[in-house]
Amino acid sequence: MFRVVYLLSLSVVLCAQVDRSSLTGSVTDQQGNRVPQAEVRAIQAATGLERKTVTSSQGTYVLDSLPVGSYTVVFGKAGFSDLRVERVEQSIGQTRTLDARLGIAQGRQSANVEDALAQLDRTNAAVGAPIEQTQLQELPLNGRNWSHLTALVPGAIDNGPSDQRTIRFAGHGLDDNNFTFDGVDASGILNQAHKQYVRLAIPLDSIAEFRVDAQNFNADSGLTGGGQIAVASPSGTNSLHGSAFDYLRNKALDSRSPLDGASPAPFVLNQFGGSVGGPLQKNKTFFYANYEGLRQRLGQTQIGLVPSPAFLAAALAKSPALAPVLAAYPSGTSPTSNPNTWNYVSGANQVANEDSGMLRIDRHFSPSTTAFIRFNRDEADYLIPTGALNVRQETDTKLLNGVAELLHVFSPSVVNEARFGINQDQYHIPTLSKSPNAVSVSGFSALSAPTTSDGQGTTYSYLDDTTWVKGNHVVKFGAEVRSIRMYQGASPSGSLTYQSAANFMNNALDSGSYTAITPLMRLIKTQSYGYVQDEWRVAKNLTVTMGLRYNFFNVFHERDHKAIPFDFPTCGGYCAADALFSTPRKNDIDPRLGIAWSRGNTVVRVGAGIYHSDGQEDDQNLPEANGIARYTLTALGIPGLSFPITPFIPAATGIITPKDHYRLRKDFYISAWTASIQQSLPGKLVATVGYMGNKGTDVLTTTFANVINPATGARPYPQFGVVQFRKNDSNSDFEAMTLSLRRNFYRRWMLSANYMWSHSINDDGIGGGESDNPQNVACRSCERGNSDDDARHVFNLSSTYRLPFGFEFNTVAISRTGLPVNVTVDRANAALPDGNSVSGSERPNLVAGVPLYTSTGKLNIAAFAVPANGTWGNAGRDIARGPKLWQLDVSLAKTVRIRERLAAQLRVEAYNLVNRSQFGQPPANISNPLNFGTATTLINSGATGSGTPRQFQFGLKFIF
Repeated sequence: MFRVVYLLSLSVVLCAQVDRSSLTGSVTDQQGNRVPQAEVRAIQAATGLERKTVTSSQGTYVLDSLPVGSYTVVFGKAGFSDLRVERVEQSIGQTRTLDARLGIAQGRQSANVEDALAQLDRTNAAVGAPIEQTQLQELPLNGRNWSHLTALVPGAIDNGPSDQRTIRFAGHGLDDNNFTFDGVDASGILNQAHKQYVRLAIPLDSIAEFRVDAQNFNADSGLTGGGQIAVASPSGTNSLHGSAFDYLRNKALDSRSPLDGASPAPFVLNQFGGSVGGPLQKNKTFFYANYEGLRQRLGQTQIGLVPSPAFLAAALAKSPALAPVLAAYPSGTSPTSNPNTWNYVSGANQVANEDSGMLRIDRHFSPSTTAFIRFNRDEADYLIPTGALNVRQETDTKLLNGVAELLHVFSPSVVNEARFGINQDQYHIPTLSKSPNAVSVSGFSALSAPTTSDGQGTTYSYLDDTTWVKGNHVVKFGAEVRSIRMYQGASPSGSLTYQSAANFMNNALDSGSYTAITPLMRLIKTQSYGYVQDEWRVAKNLTVTMGLRYNFFNVFHERDHKAIPFDFPTCGGYCAADALFSTPRKNDIDPRLGIAWSRGNTVVRVGAGIYHSDGQEDDQNLPEANGIARYTLTALGIPGLSFPITPFIPAATGIITPKDHYRLRKDFYISAWTASIQQSLPGKLVATVGYMGNKGTDVLTTTFANVINPATGARPYPQFGVVQFRKNDSNSDFEAMTLSLRRNFYRRWMLSANYMWSHSINDDGIGGGESDNPQNVACRSCERGNSDDDARHVFNLSSTYRLPFGFEFNTVAISRTGLPVNVTVDRANAALPDGNSVSGSERPNLVAGVPLYTSTGKLNIAAFAVPANGTWGNAGRDIARGPKLWQLDVSLAKTVRIRERLAAQLRVEAYNLVNRSQFGQPPANISNPLNFGTATTLINSGATGSGTPRQFQFGLKFIF
């Protein structure tokens, strides 16, 4: 007799072999004695690729760097029966344990992985999950955006419409996420995530599968400390296969938004495309190509507050110079209780066109040498209404991503994988506005400025990774060199701030700013990373993974020497033109440890590590802004300040406002730790109970320097005004309990369910994902409170069930508690102890004995009061809560066989099935009482993603 124990382990291998997997285990005889020198062969069914090895003196084996896919694994040795195990599915970033027990020679014996006891993680302490092909192809995804699936793993928190810019992991910030595609950089470069309107950067049909790890990944991965999202592309096979599809939605199928009129806004969305793959030479050369297009027209409703006709007429008569500003406000649609203010409700149109394609060629030179090249291209053209007053922003974004890989098996115990990759994000974004400047008037909705920004980010990467199997040790070591090019430029811009409607009518500015044109700046740097890692199988039921990673993130320099660093602490102001942006940090050494111990169907895992991070590249560009004229003028320093501000600039000695980038900055790092217990259950379910915690240190901070010293009434550097200042002195803390239940697709059913209780705290550092500025720049601890993404309870579920009579039912459910809301108040510079209202995050006082919420659950404006002049507000940051989110998406599909190799799939999908109104955060500025505490926006104003009104979609897909 024989026994096959097939155990699925979720070990992460991201930076090294991210599109690969590993197979490991031990071979014994019927008495449990280990069998050395047994041959182990893995044959990939789709391509004929064969990899083999022999067991060590301890009877263990490792096959590393296997392409994802289905395998037949054959065990054999003279004197024993061959054992053949069919349908061994290898998934991305996975170390699969397959133990075999050989019987005395009696002919060939076989087994199937369906006879496995369970699917457990017996190797690593990482918190995360794979997203398998069934989830990619069958779950209802609004807009076919794969990033929505990243919210369905343990540790994920989604604060918006489920795109790359709204999903965080384990309390980390947005720019802590790391995206790779076939092992190479796939980030947005300037920011880690791509722009939210880019949906097809990696289309669904360009993905074989992907994996997300929220915390505690190994030393062979992690250029950031947050979520690691690794995507693998599909390859061609020995059979010609492909698909063609078309998905259609329009307003006749949708419910109206709660902000719309009596009927839904105009809308049509069409997504279409196809894929084809197959052999160019059987068992040797394969190709795969796909294309997807998107065409969308969406009407939106915008709600705001504008000056009343009477106010406009009076302001024009009293202050004629305001004419171009007053003319920029759209006409109100109905009066309010305030005679100076009218409501504004109007339609706005969003237009979207996007095209994306991929080509991949694979070549198997021999069983020991394989290679592939893959190239993706995407272009997205969007016209997007922004803000509340129908300003439009046009965007033209071009993306490309490519990789060339060569893998060579030197021996059964040594494998090397070399890659070269390119990643580029190019954009042109004009904002179309009638206003000459950005305008902020307390009590009215803000006006945007007409601006244009251009940029191009490019990375070139070379990676080399080696795996060496020695006895019970799997040693991995490798390095990456990445060259980064970040080119940016912008048009002139300016802003005007009025503290009250009366000041606006009298053209009495509280502050104004002007920034001259920013010519194209070319920032360049080269980064280097290396790691060594030992996965030591101490015993059959105990694996210890130890690793050390080194990161050298380096600092930018401007190729044409046009950037000028500015730093009060190190230069007293402007530095020399050729001065370093900051001091290179060369001591980022990160130890990492994972321990997995199993007994029967139970696995206990613990892990810990240090994770340094470079943050987003766009946060390191401040010196490029200092070679141009920048002014911030305030009424505190210039009595009589009014629009236009140009006449005041020549007399504004000492008001130049450069941007201060701390030149002794440190790379922020995260200390993380996890513990979990995993148990297999009947029905091929795996349950996991886990705890994870982390602490962020030296987190990126945006603050302001050179404010007025309340004790002296003067600025430390009187020749300058208030200066934006970036340094690393913030901190963050996160703790969570997670419960997970998972069943990989098997006999018609797949299930994934995750619950997390968590608490995320920080002191407002933007590296932690915060959007607020500090109220008092001299008191960082005063900002400590709930993070902007502190969702205490998060639940998600996804399921696919194929009914016996040919239909398939799919479900995605998401739910979370409300996110924190920061209550603010508008205050003049002169009313603040440091004369700095530039931050825009001044908080009110709490009124003793008055509850934060009314009996109807609305935020209570009576609970807050304007602080006395010369004092700070005593209300804490983020003390209120916004609305909850919960949503149910479903789909029903029927596949009809037309011919032997041709089938048609009909789909109907419903998003937000119960049509719950998914409101965004309510306005919480007590200086605007007309809309205080009442949400005037939805969490999603677009056409796709979570948070839309109920939408139905019909799809037709041909598969051959």
